[in-house]
Amino acid sequence: MDLDPEKDASLGAWTLKVDGSSISERPGAGLILKSPEGFMIQIAISFGFPATNNQAEYEALIAGLKLSRTLRVQDLKIYDDSHIVVKQTNGEYIAKDPSLAKYQALVQSYLTSIPKHQVLQICREENKEADILSKLVQNSTDLDCSVYFEELHKPSIESVEVLEIESN
Repeated sequence: MDLDPEKDASLGAWTLKVDGSSISERPGAGLILKSPEGFMIQIAISFGFPATNNQAEYEALIAGLKLSRTLRVQDLKIYDDSHIVVKQTNGEYIAKDPSLAKYQALVQSYLTSIPKHQVLQICREENKEADILSKLVQNSTDLDCSVYFEELHKPSIESVEVLEIESN
């Protein structure tokens, strides 16, 4: 499907709410991507690896940015309740931890494909839906049929992305 960026820009901003959970027995992430018209995609991600809270927050953000890039979103408002991740993503803080620096760089590379974007911090109370998704597990009775479930077997910073190349 060919999308016209100028037409998409006139529709308004998409919103992305993300949250990560580093609960030891089931770390994960949750995200909600909503179009200007109200179409909503909810994803719960279970990690097959241990993660700190900041790493889980970054994984949620990366998953949301990947989805936004796939949908060719041109205008995106990102909401996260993590002070550290928001400040690092906006360039106000520099990640000193080597793994967080890799996450920060990966996020920046995804943001380059979204011409107009804002990353904003919200309070935890305003991010309850994404928080609930981040704590869901596969086959959970809490899992709504409209929620997509994914398993992430290793951190995104360890993955090598394969891109399709077209030759003329």
